[in-house]
This record gives sequence, C-alpha cells and structure tokens, in this order.
Amino acid sequence: MGRLTALSLKRKGYQVSLFDKDEKNAKQSAAYAAAGLLTPLGESQHAEPNIVAMGFESLKLWPSLLETLEQYHFFQQEGAIMVSHEQDQGDYQRFYRFVKQHFPQHQIQQLNRQQLLELEPELGRSFYHGLFLPDEGQIGNRKLLVALEWQLHKEGVEWFDSTEVTAITPTSSGCSITHERGCQAFDLVVDCRGLGAQFNGKNERVKPIQGLRGVRGEIFQLLAPDVHITRPIRLMHPRYQLYIAPKGKGFYVVGATEIESEDASPMTVRSALELLSAAYSVHPGFAEANIRQHLSQLRPAFDDNQPKIQVSDSLIQVNGLYRHGFLIAPVVLKQIEKVVMTQLEPTCPDLLHCYDEHLPIRFN
Repeated sequence: MGRLTALSLKRKGYQVSLFDKDEKNAKQSAAYAAAGLLTPLGESQHAEPNIVAMGFESLKLWPSLLETLEQYHFFQQEGAIMVSHEQDQGDYQRFYRFVKQHFPQHQIQQLNRQQLLELEPELGRSFYHGLFLPDEGQIGNRKLLVALEWQLHKEGVEWFDSTEVTAITPTSSGCSITHERGCQAFDLVVDCRGLGAQFNGKNERVKPIQGLRGVRGEIFQLLAPDVHITRPIRLMHPRYQLYIAPKGKGFYVVGATEIESEDASPMTVRSALELLSAAYSVHPGFAEANIRQHLSQLRPAFDDNQPKIQVSDSLIQVNGLYRHGFLIAPVVLKQIEKVVMTQLEPTCPDLLHCYDEHLPIRFN
C-alpha cells in the first residue's frame, strides 16, 4: 500500500517522500511472502461480505492500474478451481452451498471429471469433480513490487529505503517523522507500516494502533517442470485450504497455513509436511519439484480481521489488510486518495459521500 499510495499521490501533483524500513527489493515484507491471489469467492468462507465485495471491485480496477506501469507485470483472470478428495466431500459441499446461498449473483460451475480434464487436464488424474469460479484471478506480487520500484524512481518519488520510522508526531501544521537519520516535517503523513505501526525500533510503543496483531503465514516457492497447471487451485481440507498459484515457467507458490502467532521464526516441520504433502496429493509431479524458497511472515490484522483507515488531523493510518492485501488494494488506494484530497484541499467538494461503504474509515 505504501508504494501504490506514493506513486498515486505523486501523479496527482503532490511532493512525496517514501520511508521504508526494508530494502527496495521488499524481501522482508508481507507483500513479498504472498501468493497474490485475487479470489474473493475462494476467500468468502473466511472473510466478511464486505471483503468479497471489495475483492470483486478491485478485480475491475487492477488492469487499468497495471497499465500505468512500464515494467513487466503479471495479471491473470481466467478463473480458479476448488477441488477436494473423496474423504473431504463434506467440506466441498458445504462451500458450494455457502456460495450459492450468500453470493448467488456470482457465477460458479460444478465440473465433472470430463469437464475438469478439459479445463485443467492434469487435475483430472486425481479428482473426479471440481468447482470452477470463473471470475477469480491472481497477480504477480513480486513482479508488481519490482515494477513499482522502477516506476517510483522514474517519476521522482524521494525514497528513503532501509530507514525505519520510529515516531510520528502531530505538529501545529502537520506531522513530523523521526527516523534513524533525523527528523523531518510534512503536511500530511500516510502510515502504511503494517505491524511496524505497533512499535518503534527500540520496541517501545509509539502512537500504537489499538487491536493490531500479527498473523503468521507460510509459503513454499517450488519449481515443478512436471506439473502443468495454469490456474490457481484450492484444495478443500477439514483444517485448512491449500492454495497452489502457478506463476509461469514451472514456478508455483504453495501455501495455506494461518497461525495465530506473532512468531516470525522459520517454518516448522509440521507446516512443511502438511503443505508439501497436500501439494503432492493434488499433483504427483510435485514430488520431484525443487524447493526454491520457503518463507514465513506476519500479516497485520485487527481483532475483527477488517482493514481500516483511521484519520487523526494530519495523520492517516492504513492497516489491517490481513490476508487480503492484494485482493483489496485498489479499493483501499481509491479511499486513501479521497481522504488525502479532503485533508489537503479543503476548498474541493466534500468527498466523504464518495467513500466506499465496504471499507471502515474512522475520523478521530
């Protein structure tokens, strides 16, 4: 959100400085350790209806947003497929009934084995049925981070990388930011630090956002030349939903784990066994895959797992995107733009009525 916001506001004519505690490759960020799934219905059992609505709206917004980037990016909207093993039919049927009842306006299609073979031939080897969600998609999260880095430099955003902000202090005319290189004053600050908004570098609370917590997630990046799956796949399971996101050239991101813990240590043996065993059960070709990377990161989330934009004078705090960051980012960005214009341009028409009803915005 920080990169998207900085680029958007720069294009609107504002002078923008971007502070990032990470390096510009963003390898320590939650955005880097993600799959980039844009699957609102796939998330619907574990998300509130407003998240699903924001997800579908963002799917419409992503293409035009990406068209403004000059570097290579990856966006796919060719649907996603839900599958289950025979012993987990109950979870599959419950999901189907849930979607039909709560989201009847969105298309879903039950697939028999022949239809599954036609859509994803290699899935038909292991499954006799599936559920096709034709509007779902995915984005190349790491390619997007690289493209944004290049675009921010080209368009002249002042970028302080490897610079951790340790305090944001309201002043009579704006906000000051304290970091390891000194202190600077700004008319307005948009705080998109995720869990960094909890603590400063000395682990002391600095204007903390109440109720913010970290939720651990884990992924594998695999190179599997013997697997030829073209769409995101979700495997229904009694304890979790495994997802497999094909990223092209034989690369796949595999994930599922969601652990209520702020432990950012390396992946456990149990998680690794569960993820890799489940991937192998979807396609035996994963047995010979190369493990290129395994990552653990913490997603910022509030107690109700809802994103929030909180406004207090010259400070706008954007946080709590949880596991839906890429899914809802374009909608969140549009709301940030409206809040910034309301704060910095008091002579412009009142934009509050234009805010998206699905996104909680709080004025203090």
